[in-house]
Amino acid sequence: MLIVVSACRPNHVIAFIRPKPRQPPNLATFVVPLQFNKLDLRDYLFHAYNVEVTSVRSFINQPTPRRKYGNTGKWFRPRSQKMMIAELVKPFVWPEPPAEKDREPFDHATFTKMEKMREDQIKKETDPANIPLRTQIKIPPSRRTLKEQAEEFMESGEWSNGKIGDGKWTEVEKDVPV
Repeated sequence: MLIVVSACRPNHVIAFIRPKPRQPPNLATFVVPLQFNKLDLRDYLFHAYNVEVTSVRSFINQPTPRRKYGNTGKWFRPRSQKMMIAELVKPFVWPEPPAEKDREPFDHATFTKMEKMREDQIKKETDPANIPLRTQIKIPPSRRTLKEQAEEFMESGEWSNGKIGDGKWTEVEKDVPV
């Protein structure tokens, strides 16, 4: 007995975006792949979630050019992003975010503090006015030790790595007749 099961699973990612403050509840915004069309979104919503759609609007967001490594590097334009706004038959209202006291079991305060520290660090690193001069940077102990060893070598003029040679070394310019 042969049983054939056809499982059509989507191989793309669609992101449902939280609406703008004055957007009506019957409009839903999605970020979709660039090759997606209006019929694909309509069929996807109907077959995957049983959501009926009356119309679909699509547009492509083209980001502004930026540098590859923050403030340095070549200029490039990031990849475009296609967005679609579907007009739903039944309105969808996003739930309100949980209250602060409901977030305590998830340690939300620590997460918020870490996020703020990360943003401050990025702002500090990317601001060209905050780049310290070489004379203002604290010298690490390993660099100080290396500097002292180099000064000792320059004063004495001798250096040894602690290994004794095998005596087979020959000076090429002296031993080879030309």
